[in-house]
Amino acid sequence: MPGMNSGSDRADRLLAAAFRGALLQQGLIVLLIVAVVVAAWVWRDRWMVPRVRVFIGRLVAGPAVREPAVREPAGRRLLRIGFGLLWLFDGILQAQPNMAAGVPSQVIEPTAAVSPPWVQHVVHLGQVVWTAHPLLAGSATVWIQAGIGLWLLAAPRGTVSRLAGLVSVGWGLTVWVFGEAFGGIFAPGLTWLTGAPGAVLVYVAAGSLIALPDRAWRSPRLGRVTMAGLGLFLAVMAGLQAQPSLGFWQGISNGQPTPLAAMIRSMAQTPQPRFLSSLVAAFGTFTEAHGFAVNLFAVAALALAAGAFLSGRPRVIRLGLVGFTVVCLADWVLIEDLGFLGGLGTDPNSMIPFVLLAAGGYLALTRPVPQPADGAAAAVVCPSARPSLIANQVVQAASTEASAARIPNAPA
Repeated sequence: MPGMNSGSDRADRLLAAAFRGALLQQGLIVLLIVAVVVAAWVWRDRWMVPRVRVFIGRLVAGPAVREPAVREPAGRRLLRIGFGLLWLFDGILQAQPNMAAGVPSQVIEPTAAVSPPWVQHVVHLGQVVWTAHPLLAGSATVWIQAGIGLWLLAAPRGTVSRLAGLVSVGWGLTVWVFGEAFGGIFAPGLTWLTGAPGAVLVYVAAGSLIALPDRAWRSPRLGRVTMAGLGLFLAVMAGLQAQPSLGFWQGISNGQPTPLAAMIRSMAQTPQPRFLSSLVAAFGTFTEAHGFAVNLFAVAALALAAGAFLSGRPRVIRLGLVGFTVVCLADWVLIEDLGFLGGLGTDPNSMIPFVLLAAGGYLALTRPVPQPADGAAAAVVCPSARPSLIANQVVQAASTEASAARIPNAPA
């Protein structure tokens, strides 16, 4: 009816303005809280407690002996920093003005519409909550995802760091179920090329690795298991991609684009820079004309990467990782269209997370952190505890000397 769209647009604009205002107010409060916490932490950990302990230790024992620092495994560091930045970026994307009004109808509903009824029912529960409280749900999503990202970036090791990984797993599963409709794995036309099984599920896998205890990173076994699991997943995706019944071997069927070509065509129409839309549109035209060749390349690339990752041999895995990265970047640009453009993009889609996960698994395989020797185990403590360790050793030495002085003919 005339006027309904304009009224809806006006309501959306008012909601977007209210969302911006709420985020601004909350952002100022968050910055104030963060500033106070950081100042208190710096004053306590880097000034008061350590300096007092160091002063006592040096007064009694002289210069302290330098202990070996705890080294974070390279694979874990890559996953923690990489996915910390992704979570932070996702939080920034969630702060786009149209998110509060557009997420239920333009992000959640289209994904669930092609899924089975029970999936639609589950997703509808989250949709109802968001629709009833759009400002609260939208702002909470922003701060949760940005907070997880900052938490991962700020906590390099220890229980706090592992807890950050665990929290990212919990929130990632929530988004995967209610925001991505289980990543579309129950919908027809499932293909790795368009983001299956959901980008946030890769976040969950990375968070699970970050949450593991330190001893899990001390041998190549974790990296071998990670690469084998990723290889098995890619083998399954290659098998699905090769299924003739899914329609990926044709670019045009009955005068209509097949699922992959239709996906690329729709992505080219997303508001974005002209050069990028032209590039995606050109690849869509190529896919429509040469669907068999495109699908053959995709199946071969997935199968080769799966074989390399399942081999367990570092040199073969390294070559597979290079090829896998090139394919992921090409897919990210030409098919997923970067994933976050258009004003309602919630994340950069799945290709960058897959590259980070594979690279982290490779580093866990080739660069594990060895278990410290018995003599050094006592010295591997957190930096704030080192002065107290020195002071305790000094007190023990003084007690031993005093006991020896009280015993006649005691050896020196």
